[in-house]
Amino acid sequence: MSDTTPSARPRTGLLLARRLALIALTVGAMLLTWQLLVTGLKIPPYLVPAPGPVARAFVANIGVIGTQTAFTLTAAALGLTVSTALATGIALAFSMSRNLAQASLPVVIAFRSTPVAAVAPLAMLFLGRGISTSMAVVTIVSFFPLLVNLMRGLAGTDRNASELMHVYGASRWQQMRYVRFPYALPFLFTGMRIAASSAILGAMLSEWITGSKGLGNLILDSGEMRETELLWAAVVTSITIALSVFWLTSAGEKRFVHWRA
Repeated sequence: MSDTTPSARPRTGLLLARRLALIALTVGAMLLTWQLLVTGLKIPPYLVPAPGPVARAFVANIGVIGTQTAFTLTAAALGLTVSTALATGIALAFSMSRNLAQASLPVVIAFRSTPVAAVAPLAMLFLGRGISTSMAVVTIVSFFPLLVNLMRGLAGTDRNASELMHVYGASRWQQMRYVRFPYALPFLFTGMRIAASSAILGAMLSEWITGSKGLGNLILDSGEMRETELLWAAVVTSITIALSVFWLTSAGEKRFVHWRA
């Protein structure tokens, strides 16, 4: 054990350093492309400012951006947690009963097809302008991708493993716990990667519509006040959050479903 542990640590550190270097190169390339496009196309600063003024606006308004970002992240995280719990419970119920799935899926699809712009004002009437409305919108936006991917995962369980559990006399819940749900975990993380990005956008959309505080409201107010640098600083912050959530869910998938390899 002592022979392998020291050699594993340098490999882990080297892998982390490579990933950080790749992220730094990607960010640098994006900033350089941004600067070249603004300069080459002679885009007016009141439409798209250069990276330098945006960075200065971010530093000057770091407190405001941090407060608004915390609100949006909280609403997105809570809404995503609720939608994950609902999608998991409903997907398990649908996989256990085909009749229930056939009867309920049209209702779920109709619910998903309802425009968020129409749902948000109704949610605001019942829940107010606070974080509850943003949570409701995030739940609606992120629920369907999670449900669809989970149902695909539960339906695609390895047949040999299922037959082995049947031979040993396992109950339906034991099969679900030890075989079907573990095999559905990669699909769950795939749905979470899609839903997490949608959750950020859903929270911001709710803030635009209801006027609640958050990154969405900050972008709207900055546009109305012609504070273009602050507006783009908030936009870059939202993009950074979405990319970070995507990378975190990918890392979580590697951590919890490494056995699939």
